[in-house]
Amino acid sequence: MIFNFQHLKKADIGYFFHGIRVIKISLILIALGIMGIIHGLLPFIFVETVSNGVKKVSDEMSHL
Repeated sequence: MIFNFQHLKKADIGYFFHGIRVIKISLILIALGIMGIIHGLLPFIFVETVSNGVKKVSDEMSHL
């Protein structure tokens, strides 16, 4: 479903805190994506950074 107008109520979180949390996670994922591209070109850089970062974000998301 694209639109769920009950999402914030279901998540039991306010608009502001939800926005901050989603923006934070999005910025982390963008940074991990850039590091992944760099790692693809230079495999000796960010060797475990991307996989560890994705696991950390996944763990954080599963506790929401």
